[in-house]
Amino acid sequence: MRPAAAASPKRTGIFALLKKEKYREYIAGYLFIAPLIVYFIVFQITPMAMSLLYSFTEWNMRTKPTFVGLRNYVDLFTNTLFYPMFWPSLWITLKYILMITPISLTIPLLLALILNTKVKGQAFFRTAFYIPVVTPGVAQAALWKWILDPKFGLLNAFIRNTPLINRLFSTHSWLNETRTALPVLAVMGAWGGLGYNILIYLAGLKAIPDELYESAYVDGANSANTLIHITLPMLKPTIFFLLVTGLIGNFQVFDQMYLLTGGGPNDSTLSYVLSLYNHAFRYYEMGIACSMSYILLSIILIITLLNFKFVPQTIDD
Repeated sequence: MRPAAAASPKRTGIFALLKKEKYREYIAGYLFIAPLIVYFIVFQITPMAMSLLYSFTEWNMRTKPTFVGLRNYVDLFTNTLFYPMFWPSLWITLKYILMITPISLTIPLLLALILNTKVKGQAFFRTAFYIPVVTPGVAQAALWKWILDPKFGLLNAFIRNTPLINRLFSTHSWLNETRTALPVLAVMGAWGGLGYNILIYLAGLKAIPDELYESAYVDGANSANTLIHITLPMLKPTIFFLLVTGLIGNFQVFDQMYLLTGGGPNDSTLSYVLSLYNHAFRYYEMGIACSMSYILLSIILIITLLNFKFVPQTIDD
């Protein structure tokens, strides 16, 4: 009979081997995510920490920063002589959000509802709607600049050659008039995110159990009833997600204004982030620009918390 003590080294060897294998898995896992961790620390955390420090300084990027405490923040809120576009740029951004948010939530929902039926050409339409999402911002700007061109643009040509529409609408220099420039940019922004929002809505619609609709139709409900009492309530988490992420993205709107209008005409499209960019790279006021970035972060944080507090986000709300 083999002594019991002889089995101990063998079991110890197996456990050691398993522990070693597990240890190797840990190392392999950390090595796989190491590039992302390094990227996050170097290009995300470090710039955020440095910009917070620079927000308390006066720095023109040519000389050493000078510590000024909270003066940048106080001046931005109170000194309209030195920073006349701080409040207007914030107001323009809010107007842009008020324009784009209803469009971004309703139009993709209607299109997703249509694409969720047995309509022909689903794959084509899904691809077509998603193309703007993967199109670079510069290419989008070039396309819209051609569409909105006052003389040779597609939109004005369509209006001129359609008598009924020509009676209702007149041709414009869309991006060069203060009353049309910002709404046009809002439509352009909604178009750019259309495919993504449709995709999210479709995922939400696919998750709704068919049994709910079957029970409703058995009870005599029509399409409008099922939309109001089943589809929309079941889409609350999806709508909440699109609302929150849309607000966060739209507060940071920059590309359309920078590429198409430069903030004009008469600063009517000068968004908050474009104003921040001007302070940083046109006026060389990096301390002010960093302060503006943290004010924007605070605004977005407050708006997001209010959304979580007051906007229904679950099916039971």
